[in-house]
Formats: sequence, C-alpha cells, structure tokens
Amino acid sequence: MSLAAVARKDFRETVRSRGMIALVVLFSLLVAAFAYAVRPTGESEQFATELLLSAFVGRFLVTTLIPLVGVVVGYNAVSGERESGSLKLLLSLPHSRADVVLGKVAGRGAALALAVFAGFLLPALVLIAAPVVFNAGAFLGYTVFAAALGVVFVAISVGCSAAFSTQRRALIGGVGVYVLFVLLWGPLTGQLVGAVGPSLDALPVSATQVDVFLRASNPTTAVEALSRAFLAERLFSGETANQQLSAAAMLVFWTLAPPLAGLLKFDAADL
Repeated sequence: MSLAAVARKDFRETVRSRGMIALVVLFSLLVAAFAYAVRPTGESEQFATELLLSAFVGRFLVTTLIPLVGVVVGYNAVSGERESGSLKLLLSLPHSRADVVLGKVAGRGAALALAVFAGFLLPALVLIAAPVVFNAGAFLGYTVFAAALGVVFVAISVGCSAAFSTQRRALIGGVGVYVLFVLLWGPLTGQLVGAVGPSLDALPVSATQVDVFLRASNPTTAVEALSRAFLAERLFSGETANQQLSAAAMLVFWTLAPPLAGLLKFDAADL
C-alpha cells in the first residue's frame, strides 16, 4: 500500500507540472502538424494511417522526443528529494526505499503514458475531421507502443536518480543512456558486428543473429520493430515472431533492471 501511495503522489505532481503540460502541448502540435501536412487533399485519395505513424511520426518524434521526455520526467525523482532533504521526511513515513523507487517509477511512468495519449488526441481529431479513411485501431495501438517507450525511459531515468546522490549526476546518467540508445546505438553496434563478424564463424551464431539481438536490445528499435509488425498486422506472427518476442522481453528488462539496480545502490547509501 505504501508503494501505491508514493505512486499516486508522484502521478499527481507530474501531471500537474507546467513542464509536463508544455511538453504535451508541443508534442501534440508537432504530431498534428505532421498529420495535417501529409493528409490527402481529395476525398477519393486513400490515406494510410500506418504510413503516417511509421514513416513520419515514429521516426521523427516518437523515438527521439518521447525518450528524452522520459529522462526529464525521471531524473530528479529520488535525487531531487535527496538534495532538498524531503527524502528523509518521506522515509520517516511507513515507506521503504523500495516503495519510494518503484512507486516513483509507477507514478511518473503512468503520468508520461497519460501525457502520450493526450498528445495523440489532437492529431486523431485532425484526421477524423479530414476527408480521409482513418484507421482508429492502428492509431490507438501505435499510441500504446509510444507510451510503453516513454515508461521504459522513465524507469531508466528513475534508476539513475536512485543510484546517484545529486540531480546533476542523475541527469548526466539519463542523458548518457539517451544518447547511447537514440543516437549512437546503430553506428556502434554496426562497427561491433563488423569487427567481431569473422570470429563468429567458430560459434553457433552468425553475424546476422548478433545484429538482430543488438537491435532488439535497444528499447527504441525494439518498439520500432513491434509497432511496425502491429501496423502490418503481423504482431508476434510470421518470420519475425521470435525477433518480436525478444524485443518485447527486452522492453520488460529495461523497465525492471535499471530501477532495481538503482535500488541496490540506494539501499546501501547513507542519507
């Protein structure tokens, strides 16, 4: 029950914050602008909701902006209260350190997920009002994947916040993870596969299999793979079913492992 109390408190504070409201408005306007720009002008023209989401919204906004928002939402979850001294007051109540860390993941993750759904609401209204065939199921399903990506990065950021004693260090850690996954993962893994590829001949794995595993290990590319399969109506089916299962498993891993690792460091810390 203590975990739920911490989650409710953080959810309310995050949803009401001006920064979150501003980010929701910005994201909503950007997605709506994409939706308006790529809509067909004639009633007889076919509009592909799936193309809008995968080729425009996903590539330019979801996999770049939402992870960054997740980092911003979570980096001061524990370290901010630790610096201000309010963490001691919080722990003086019937809350364990696990309640604090996991409750903040749940509360702030839920707040960001709600913000993502709110951010996709205006674009949906734009498309419904336009003279196009709007695939509501594809749009809603893709929104779920976008929200899941946000929750993953909130969990990673809260894990950094629990592990480090100051907001500055927690922010540097969260931004470092963002840069690795969003900006550097492709070039780094490509060079790695190219370097170790010849040495894999003696092992029961191929360079292609290693490359697929590395792609699934990145939460942003994992969400891309799952959302593309969903939009193509091939989620967890077809030739890539095993890859999709691996991607889903890695999303669960990145949601649980960073907060638990941060909790271990936080448990050993002297406040």
